[in-house]
Amino acid sequence: MQTIRKILTLLFICTLVTAALLVSGCTETVNDEEDMNDEEMEYESVSLDDISEIEWQWSGLIETEPASQSVVPHPESYTISFAQDGTYSIKADCNVGSGSYTLEGNELTLAPGPMTLAYCGPDSLDNQYLSLLNNVTNISMDNNQLVLGIGETGDRILFVQREELTDSNEESESLSIFNGTISSLEDGTSYQMFLLESEEISILGYTRGIKFVISEETVIVDPNGSLFDAEDLKEGMELRVFFSPTLTKSIPPIGQAKLIRLI
Repeated sequence: MQTIRKILTLLFICTLVTAALLVSGCTETVNDEEDMNDEEMEYESVSLDDISEIEWQWSGLIETEPASQSVVPHPESYTISFAQDGTYSIKADCNVGSGSYTLEGNELTLAPGPMTLAYCGPDSLDNQYLSLLNNVTNISMDNNQLVLGIGETGDRILFVQREELTDSNEESESLSIFNGTISSLEDGTSYQMFLLESEEISILGYTRGIKFVISEETVIVDPNGSLFDAEDLKEGMELRVFFSPTLTKSIPPIGQAKLIRLI
């Protein structure tokens, strides 16, 4: 009997020890899973000052299913710029557009607005770029890179500042966007034109400003992103003009306005 009691006692002790080890192991696993989830949800804090008034160029895309990372061959052709007033402007290859955005913490919503609809060719990534932007849910910064995340898929769109990709000698790229004031308006042979002047334009050598043609393809929006009638443009209005970098050699030079945003 004593032998049986000793055996039962040993079995009981072993059972208690095994149960304690199992509970301990389960607890550690749960903690590990919680730590992993916390790491996945952490984003570097982003403020409006970190991202606004900067031309961000689309440099790459990280996809989760299947896992892959791709590089954009011409980042300068796909850009986004955030303004302090809650609006943004984009360039998608040969098209330009604008819209409004909402930034709350690390949550970002991009509301689409007016957009030109030109065909940019079979190799263009304009449709993919616009589709990605329409599904953005969050924003973060990673080593000076802007990262726009897509919540459902976990895909990440990578951007860098224009200065990091553009050769300083490539002056034509800096002429794609200008801010200025309308100093005069005139009706051309076929289309309306206006003269844009600013200190920035003068510093680059255009001391008499730049004339811009408003064609049927030109999109004009007010500060809220709503469509604006070209006939309502007046002298003294401040504008942000997106245009083809090709200018005529006349004085002042003439360019084609693709998107005009009132400031």
